[in-house]
Amino acid sequence: MLLFAAVALASVAGTQTARAETDPVAAVKADVQQLVADATALHDTVKADADTIAADIQALQGTTDRKTARDTLHADWQKLLADRDRLRPAVEADWAQLKTDLKAVRTAKLGSADLKALLAQSNQALATQRDAVKQAVTAARDAAKALRDSLKKK
Repeated sequence: MLLFAAVALASVAGTQTARAETDPVAAVKADVQQLVADATALHDTVKADADTIAADIQALQGTTDRKTARDTLHADWQKLLADRDRLRPAVEADWAQLKTDLKAVRTAKLGSADLKALLAQSNQALATQRDAVKQAVTAARDAAKALRDSLKKK
């Protein structure tokens, strides 16, 4: 089973290397698509987890049961961290592959305006996703702080 996995990984790496050697621009375009897909999955999942935290906090407003509130929010936060840790390696690998393939494009001097536009567009899409996740996490943290403060007063 491990041998099969090693052979599969080697063949994938060989395919990507061969693809980059034959058409670096196509490799970069494929890398961008993969990066955007993986990053979208990461951001959508983490944002949904942060929204769940905010919804749970809203539902816990007015509660006097500190243990239940703490346990609920702790479980939600652990799910967010687990989802992020599970999905982040794919995005990091995509970034590394994109950087490698972009070096090949630069070395071969094959850059074009449409490739530059594609990179700019994907950068903007990823930045928008990051901002949405940051806002959702910040809102969840602020709501959690307000809930903690309200529980301290009781």
